[in-house]
Amino acid sequence: MSLPTDFDREIAERVQQPGFDAVLARAGRARRRRRTTVASGVAALVVVAGAGLAVRAGDHRSAEPAPAVPTTPWDGSSEVDPRLPASVRTILRDEHVDLWAVSGSGGVAAVWRGCDAEPCRFAVVIRDGDRVVGATLDATAPRITAVPGGWLLEDASGISLLNPAGGRESITVVDSVTTDVLAGDTAVETADGWRLLRGHEVVAMPSPSEREILGAYVTPSGRLVAASTSGADVTASATDDGRTWEMQMASRVTEPVATAVVAGNGDHVAVAFLGDDPDGSIPVLAVQVSSDAGLTWTDVAGLDTDGGDRLSDLSSLAVSAAGTTYVTTGSHHVVRIDVDGDAVPMQLSAFDTSVFTLGEDVCVVAESGEVDRLECSADDGRSWTSQPLPGFR
Repeated sequence: MSLPTDFDREIAERVQQPGFDAVLARAGRARRRRRTTVASGVAALVVVAGAGLAVRAGDHRSAEPAPAVPTTPWDGSSEVDPRLPASVRTILRDEHVDLWAVSGSGGVAAVWRGCDAEPCRFAVVIRDGDRVVGATLDATAPRITAVPGGWLLEDASGISLLNPAGGRESITVVDSVTTDVLAGDTAVETADGWRLLRGHEVVAMPSPSEREILGAYVTPSGRLVAASTSGADVTASATDDGRTWEMQMASRVTEPVATAVVAGNGDHVAVAFLGDDPDGSIPVLAVQVSSDAGLTWTDVAGLDTDGGDRLSDLSSLAVSAAGTTYVTTGSHHVVRIDVDGDAVPMQLSAFDTSVFTLGEDVCVVAESGEVDRLECSADDGRSWTSQPLPGFR
């Protein structure tokens, strides 16, 4: 996950230890702006959610029902969905409308930003099968993360749980320190940093030796895998209780690591280690994958991590239910990594971003003329089907 970060925001100065927000913003400066260019990492993201855009930490939803499938095939058009409230349709018709974030959980949720007038306005649209709901948001930079039962939404009104029907349920933020991790917890990023969603409460997340958490994922059994930093030292580690940590570092990294992103699904976990080039790009230094909840790790083979055309500007990270890892970058579109750590690049459009999971499916935002589209795969990346982004049809 992701959670969202404005790709178009200029960073005043380079920092020695950029966070993922800075990584995404700097990566986005080289991208041309267009009507629906993704303005945030998602992943969800993710991805690096998640959730989290993204895109920064993945999330497990094994107990979730399968998302509904639209019964009406898409004809490839891109008109604003007339079923949405007028206030939402107005934002989607802005000349300068951006996809701020997109995420899957019992349907697909898209956050849109319209900037024809100042200040910019935001709206969230959820599509679950043939049902579409939408609402405006009171926020300057909303965060949305896929969690069991829907999405964790943070805007000016606070933190709430957004369900696939568009309803919002109250979430309580618990300020007391916690040292344990429980089965059923979900790692989420908030404006105050990484936390654990436990039922309808957001509680503190333990960290190894009080290090800053960069990204995290909790397995179904309650095992926390986190990337953390202390100065220039970035480490991936795992814990079963929050008290005793197992430290792990990318073995093949020969350059300084600036930050890292974590994603997961079930017991499958992936960690991407990112650098900081003087030319402003964000190289992907290494990716490691694990199929046993972070007990053992495999270095991903086949990644182009050297030279002037190496893998760079990661925008999202996600792990499918089958354990396949997907990376989207500004340099190499989509990279598919199997459970054995073998990487194969693929291109779905001229500009591929924001990969996320939707039940058993994997979806990628792909460039498509005036309005971008979703490419979704039901067979773990072997074939893809186009569908509109929520808000359009």
